[in-house]
Amino acid sequence: MITLVFAGNMSAERRAVFERAAAKWDRVMDTSFDPVTVEGETLRGVQIDASITPIDGPEGVLGQAGPSILFGTTGLPVKGIMQFDTADVERLEAQDRFADVILHEMAHVLGFGTLWPRKNLIVGSGSADPRFTGPASAREYALLDPEGGRFVPVANTGGAGTREAHWRELIFGDELLTGFLSGADRPLSRMSIASFEDLGYVVDYTTADPFVLPSFRQLALMGITEAVRVCDLCRMGRTTPVLLEG
Repeated sequence: MITLVFAGNMSAERRAVFERAAAKWDRVMDTSFDPVTVEGETLRGVQIDASITPIDGPEGVLGQAGPSILFGTTGLPVKGIMQFDTADVERLEAQDRFADVILHEMAHVLGFGTLWPRKNLIVGSGSADPRFTGPASAREYALLDPEGGRFVPVANTGGAGTREAHWRELIFGDELLTGFLSGADRPLSRMSIASFEDLGYVVDYTTADPFVLPSFRQLALMGITEAVRVCDLCRMGRTTPVLLEG
């Protein structure tokens, strides 16, 4: 049960984009928990503080997103932050990409990529072939590519907020949780949903979109022709969460 707390004078249309993303993730997984008091508030599910504010103009820092407070027991988020630069949001809206960016970045608040190191779910860190070791994700990846190796390939290029925090785009193409917004559909695969089960959530696989690994030709048509490209998502900062006391 994701609760959104909006800061500033955000329009109803933009709030609705965040609300649709939260509703989507609440269908994918159970984000509720037993009541807990945090900073004087009683929370029953993940709370996300969302804002759109001037930062540094277009093509600079897109914003920051990630968990801010974690349960000391499960390591899962209690609260998180999503902040975006006004000028970049206007550009994403004009390109019809804003909704997918919000859906993608909310996944990071819930732990995708951001909590993998804490839970020791990456092997080969710093190498040319880092992999995500979650057993549920490995099972789903094996169904997509029986000869692809034991674990799921993750991003091996990009900055700190991209490398080893997304699926590898040159393999997974337009899947929602690669480090680039490629293609037009950006499906959420069973493998991505499985990664949240690996983090400790209860998930619903029936909410997944149809997904198969793209061919080389399909990757080229998506514009994925090299390992390093300009990418909006690479310009997102990540939070440093603290553990909930008590």
